[in-house]
Amino acid sequence: MNSQQNQLVQEPQSSQSQPTCSECGTHEPWGLSSWCPKCGYYPALGKCVGQPELQADEEEKPQPQTIWELIPEWGWVLGLGVIGSIGLSIAGRFLTQNPAELCLWTLTQATTGFLMLVIGQFIAYLYAVSKSVEFGILSIVLNPFKIWRPTIVRFPEGAWKLDMTVWGLTLTVGAFAIVGGFEFNSLFDDWGIRKTANVNLVSSIVDQAKQHEGDGAENLEDALNDFAGGSEEEMNPEEEEGATGQLPEFDCLLVGYTTLPDGRIDSVLLASSFNKHLVYAGKINAADIPADVLEEWQQRLPRLERFTPFVKVNAAGPTTWIKPKITVNIASKGWAETNQQLIKPQFVSLLQEISVD
Repeated sequence: MNSQQNQLVQEPQSSQSQPTCSECGTHEPWGLSSWCPKCGYYPALGKCVGQPELQADEEEKPQPQTIWELIPEWGWVLGLGVIGSIGLSIAGRFLTQNPAELCLWTLTQATTGFLMLVIGQFIAYLYAVSKSVEFGILSIVLNPFKIWRPTIVRFPEGAWKLDMTVWGLTLTVGAFAIVGGFEFNSLFDDWGIRKTANVNLVSSIVDQAKQHEGDGAENLEDALNDFAGGSEEEMNPEEEEGATGQLPEFDCLLVGYTTLPDGRIDSVLLASSFNKHLVYAGKINAADIPADVLEEWQQRLPRLERFTPFVKVNAAGPTTWIKPKITVNIASKGWAETNQQLIKPQFVSLLQEISVD
């Protein structure tokens, strides 16, 4: 009797020790279901028909402990590149020595950044087109952010496209907002391209030349038309505020120079337009002229010598008169009421040479 009871007890125990699912090995009863409630295994089909729920067997991924761990690696690369681009803009702003270098840095950085931006955007567009027919060529302009969706879903793969585009945008914006320096005239100075004298001065020179050479009227009018192109805004005022905002600036003509006993230039004599007439405007001492300009004039002015002054000049001492060719921009407080000359003229820059021959 006892042996029969033990057999009855062992049969349920042995049945419980056998797994109910050969796929996942669970002992959970199926009830009336034909598939394993744990893994969805269906013996009649020989495969799982449901979503496996093996949560107990899954390894838990470590959770980020700090905010820095939430940023992916590609995000760090992107951020560091942006910081580097901003740093480059700041360096360009403070390391350039003069306006010409500042302008050149701005143009170079803006061009480089814009090319990076365009190339990155175009590569993202090509990838978007390869994945969907909804994108057309106008999507680059009409949907500039939407075309990035196919690229972003694959991150970190292909993250370099976003890096290049964002870095290029940062460089372009930084060139204008941080570096600045769009003083194009300073670039022309370095390349030897000089501004033309204002029309008032050229017109006065032509009128004065007509008095000396009555037969050359047609050629003189042509010379005036040649120089009237880029400086019409200067026809009305006799003076204009200087680029520095400190002293008015005047365009003048070199009409002669004085020398020291050893032949070196001591001063140059100027003429300018006053009430639309060419008059003697004063002189600039050699010490106030840049060394490179003075050296150039030392070689050039003797070859422009003429026998009579181009304008009436009240100058003391021997003077060498020169042909009306060299024009300069000077700064001064204005015209003196006593002798109608410019007050303490200061050299600013060379202008284009003129020709009234």
